Amino acid sequence: MRRFLLLLSGVLWLCLALPAQGVIVDRIVAVVNNDVITLSELDQAAEPFYQGLLAQIKDPAERKIIIQRIRKKVLQQLIDQRLVDQEVKRLHITVSDQEIDQFIKNFRRQQGLEDQKAFWSFLAAQGLTLDEYRKQVAKQIQRIKLLQSQVRERIVVTDQEIKQYYQTHYAQEEKRYQIAVIIISPPKAQKKLAEALALLKAGHSFAEVATKYSAFPDSGKGLGTFSLEELSPKVRALIKKLRPGKVSPPVKIGNNWEIFKLLAIRQNSTGEWKKLRPEIESRLFQEKVDQLFKKWLKNLHKRSYIRILL
Repeated sequence: MRRFLLLLSGVLWLCLALPAQGVIVDRIVAVVNNDVITLSELDQAAEPFYQGLLAQIKDPAERKIIIQRIRKKVLQQLIDQRLVDQEVKRLHITVSDQEIDQFIKNFRRQQGLEDQKAFWSFLAAQGLTLDEYRKQVAKQIQRIKLLQSQVRERIVVTDQEIKQYYQTHYAQEEKRYQIAVIIISPPKAQKKLAEALALLKAGHSFAEVATKYSAFPDSGKGLGTFSLEELSPKVRALIKKLRPGKVSPPVKIGNNWEIFKLLAIRQNSTGEWKKLRPEIESRLFQEKVDQLFKKWLKNLHKRSYIRILL
């Protein structure tokens, strides 16, 4: 079997070359059991990281080093996902639209996001479109179903764990960041972004520019207040650098360009115990699912044939 896979790898690598010019347009970078991952797949998955980390780097040697680092990290993620996809297929695990809808409905109720505007604000703060969020939810449901079929350990969140988490993360006052955003979506996103930036530079108000260019016009007036922990890592890094009243440089998140404005920073107690209990329980449950999933995935790696050719 191993010999067959290596021969297959070599044959496909040659087939994806251009013999007349000697230029490789694609090649296999990993073999995962009976499946392969190509360089084009890897670069497509790594594109958002390239955009974020390579924009200011001009030295070719340094760019090459960073590209290799990004590729290695993203390749591991693709291998993990390929293994999961193979197990999902082997076990005939499916996720229906109804299950995704119910998951999102429960999440919105637990998080106080039943108002549609509040939900869109949550997605914007995470840098996600609704379609991207639904895909994330589908993968999460798959994880839970995989664990239920493979791991006998029952996932339980105790009262003591909830109380401890509350004392650590919520009992004391924390900084809350009030933010607004302009979300510029395709088509012609680059053109609209340039026009929006020009208006901001000319002194037009953030809310006015958002009304004209943002996918969610009211987002320029404010998304609400968030702790840094509630924001995606990319958004968090931007907000931490801003002073109240200041506007961030544009950042590419998925297919959108987003410009953030920090409206205010305030100290605010995050609420009463009863109100926060469902949110804390949901977070702890998610953490336990992730921990068990990593353990299961590590064992799956040991049982699988993986060859990296990067």
